[in-house]
Amino acid sequence: MKILLVQPPHWSPDGHANFDAIEELVTARSGDVLLLPELAGAGLPRAEYLARVRDLAKGTGMAVVGGSHYDGPVNRGAVFDAAGELLMEYDKVHPYDVELRSGVVPGRPSAGFELHGRRLHVLLCADLWYSASLAGRDGLDAVLVPAFSITRWEGPAPARELWQHMTVARAYEFMTYVAVSDWHHETTYHGHPCAGVAGFANPCPRTRAGFFTGTGDDPVSAHDLDFDRLDAFRRDRADRGFR
Repeated sequence: MKILLVQPPHWSPDGHANFDAIEELVTARSGDVLLLPELAGAGLPRAEYLARVRDLAKGTGMAVVGGSHYDGPVNRGAVFDAAGELLMEYDKVHPYDVELRSGVVPGRPSAGFELHGRRLHVLLCADLWYSASLAGRDGLDAVLVPAFSITRWEGPAPARELWQHMTVARAYEFMTYVAVSDWHHETTYHGHPCAGVAGFANPCPRTRAGFFTGTGDDPVSAHDLDFDRLDAFRRDRADRGFR
């Protein structure tokens, strides 16, 4: 399975403008899953947001994890398959910083979804920082994280290092792939800078350099999810007593 991570160069409070830009970025790209960053839909009404995610899935021929939008006071997103069928909706359970001050309320944990016989789960940005979000969900094949990594640091490096360590820790502890899409680090959200933490964590790389692959400045990056290797890694962990 191939996943494409999208890191647009700019965020707009107009969700249609964000989707227009994303469509241009992914033109002629192929894969199985397209992961958009948090708040790609900004404040679009629910019907308009769902329509944009659905059209993007049908247009690209990929399942699309549509980042999120503000559905009233809840930060919420949706997943559509390549045929344009709604697979699930997911909420942000732990609103963060400026969201709390602006009245965003916690949503409900989601159940995840299946694609090509594999179990995938979505965590919105800060939800990844709570290990309880994944506790009891054994056998997840990938955790997909739409992010908008606003930071209080002067530059993006500290937040990037923290996100890298976090994604690798989650990947190894829960024996799953972890993919993060984010906005480019020059993006701002209500005056807050973004760190640009998009990347891919692999719990069973062939070399130690492969535990985390950042996307750099690439607006779209592709990553392979080798499930045969992941299954073998899980069996080896079980044989060695890691359960």
